[in-house]
Amino acid sequence: MVIILTNDDGIESSKLKYAKKILSKYGTVHTIAPMAEQSAKGMSLTIGGFNFDKIDEFNYSVEGTPVDCINFALGGLKIRPDFIFSGVNNGYNLGFDIKYSGTVGACFQGQYFGLKTIAVSTDYKGSLVLEKELEKTMDYIMENNLLSKDYTLNVNFPPEKDFESKGIKFTVPFYREYDYKPKMTENRYEPNRRLIWDAVLPEDSDGYAIRHGYTSISKLVI
Repeated sequence: MVIILTNDDGIESSKLKYAKKILSKYGTVHTIAPMAEQSAKGMSLTIGGFNFDKIDEFNYSVEGTPVDCINFALGGLKIRPDFIFSGVNNGYNLGFDIKYSGTVGACFQGQYFGLKTIAVSTDYKGSLVLEKELEKTMDYIMENNLLSKDYTLNVNFPPEKDFESKGIKFTVPFYREYDYKPKMTENRYEPNRRLIWDAVLPEDSDGYAIRHGYTSISKLVI
């Protein structure tokens, strides 16, 4: 099995490296990731070309976005993967934030080319839940043949404080509200966006699953 691994946190991300360790049990992993953090870039791409560094035969860093990484892997390196894995993202991709996500953007680019894709995200506070849940969640996905060319699997693990997941819930994205208290000083703008955590959430939503200590899996279509 051939796997393309990318992210939007950059080639040096510890969670990217942990994902490679787990994915290696399924086959050959080609890591093609941005040189620097590319969070919230969505499906943006570089017009006119970009530079890249070859680390070795199976590892490249790209001076561009997650979408650039996928285009380079498919068009430049001619890799034909069984699936694309994007992440593990340092922070959640839930609700409307999915639209901004470079992690998900890479998967949507793969989906555009008719490939199976999975985006995985977790709490930015640590890696304990990731280390407990990633391998068994991937086993569950592979054993149940959940990867598909028709959608991206969007996986979010519960908060670090929960130590481990209570189980998997299949969910739909719910566009939660944010409280905005922007700050402006001279020529600088800071949005100061804060998620309203006490909002009422539908029981089938991704936010509900995370709030109650479950792993959320949603199926996303471009």
